[in-house]
Amino acid sequence: MVAGFSVLSLALDAQTDIVTTQRIVSDVELKKQQERFGIAVSTDSSNKLDISVTNFGQNPVEISSFWIINKTLATQPATRYTVNYDDSFVTGGIPSSILASQTPYMIPDSYDIKVMSSLGTIEIAELVVGPGGSSVNNLRSVLVTDPPDVILGQNVTIAMVVTNTGQLKINNVTPSSISVNPPGVVVGTSGPNLPSVDLIPGESFLFLWDYTIDGAADTSIDFSNFATGLDVNNNLIQSNIASDKSVLRDSANSTSEELIVLTQDLLAKPELFIVMPAPFGETSQQGVWGVNVVNPIEKDLEVSKIVFTATSTRYTGGDEIFTDNNGNACAAAHVNPTIGGTWSCPMPNQLMWKNLNNPVVVPGLTNVSFLAYVEPGFIGSSGDFLETVPVDITVYTTLGQFGKSGYATSYNEGSTTLPNVFLTDLPGSTNSANILSGLNGIPSGSVVNLNATLTDFDTDITRVIQGTDSRLIINIPKDWTNPSIINSPGFTMDPISTFGDGSSQIVGVLNSDITGPSDTQTIEFQVTAPDVTSTQLYVMYILGDGISNSGNGDVAVGPLAEVVLQVVPP
Repeated sequence: MVAGFSVLSLALDAQTDIVTTQRIVSDVELKKQQERFGIAVSTDSSNKLDISVTNFGQNPVEISSFWIINKTLATQPATRYTVNYDDSFVTGGIPSSILASQTPYMIPDSYDIKVMSSLGTIEIAELVVGPGGSSVNNLRSVLVTDPPDVILGQNVTIAMVVTNTGQLKINNVTPSSISVNPPGVVVGTSGPNLPSVDLIPGESFLFLWDYTIDGAADTSIDFSNFATGLDVNNNLIQSNIASDKSVLRDSANSTSEELIVLTQDLLAKPELFIVMPAPFGETSQQGVWGVNVVNPIEKDLEVSKIVFTATSTRYTGGDEIFTDNNGNACAAAHVNPTIGGTWSCPMPNQLMWKNLNNPVVVPGLTNVSFLAYVEPGFIGSSGDFLETVPVDITVYTTLGQFGKSGYATSYNEGSTTLPNVFLTDLPGSTNSANILSGLNGIPSGSVVNLNATLTDFDTDITRVIQGTDSRLIINIPKDWTNPSIINSPGFTMDPISTFGDGSSQIVGVLNSDITGPSDTQTIEFQVTAPDVTSTQLYVMYILGDGISNSGNGDVAVGPLAEVVLQVVPP
């Protein structure tokens, strides 16, 4: 009996040890699943490395070690360093430096910094150390000049998108002074639109400048810039240096005019001109998206498919510009049903028109407008806001497949306005039968009456396009003469401007808020078409600019309509 009880006791003890071990393993696994932390790495002016850890989880995090991995020199080993015990524990919500009592120094180069907790959780961040301790980390910048060819004495807009690609907030993100080479070509500057911003992880901001440029024709001008910010430990970090260029053109010989003359002498490919709202976001209403497909040759072409592609600027992904909150395909419908085909959203960030069996014919030297009412999708939690959403467009035709990029809207997940601009054949109307984005058959030398319209398709009257802060802008192409205002009851009109290349501009400032489609405002104006001896096509730009309020605070208004005007000879 004693022997039997001894064996039973040993078995029970073994079973108890197994259960205890399983509980310990399960507890460790549970803690590892709950463990979440982010890291920010930087260097100071003496190249001393700093690693900041922020604990996003419920339990304290113990950081055991980190690796420094040289990304450019394969001969350099990945070196592991142990974190001092006094710096290794990070409590919830407060950024903490794990190198407070250590002083590692970095040689200028490109590195991956890998941080590991005692439970085995690993986070990696990139660090680029430049001369003088400048660290390029978690800030990425892209610089774009518009137009790429600028007429002497005219303005070039410089746009820099700065994105926080890291896991922690970056404060006081500030663009540097733009470097211009050669410097003597700049005769006037304005901007940036904001001196600095704070960026949460994945957030982007668009800094804008206007430069007036003058000098010798055919001069290539290089623009470059970078941004700086402060990490959670107030260490200075710097983005990459972004650059772009413009070329100065004489107005008499410029190839970058607002006037485009599309004849059989041009390359046989369709030209694309877009219509889109901005902002585009959380509302149950629909805004107008579309494209003018221009046939530049005398032979007919056929269009079988058009695809808009919107790209989120957040590294986290998951944003869906053209689907609803349940992940369903977007609600899209024809503005002009006679076009035929169907509008749909095959992917969360794609809007498509397609008619493979019966393509739409675009006769030679004419334009066909493809317009749709589209309901916004969603980009995550309420209040999220994308300052810029790049938009590309691709068209499939019998001349081949062609695309165009360089467009952008914004997206507001808070309750928002839905501004659009376009032409109408009835002042103040937003009915689909009255919306136009192009006119064909304008007689040479005739006086043309046009109605440029600014509207808010969102019907909530508490969300408005703000009066006195917003304006409707009409850029009339070269060789269109004698512009004059017929009627503009909702606007205070600026004097009409005429530029050196022969183009002109009409600007009207809103007198009061636009509260919805029933409060649409129109500028009625007339202008004389150019005298032509062969069919010519021109582009007139209608733009909105200003402020609208929303559930996410004030946001910028920026809808666009590139209107195509066909002038025919007598």
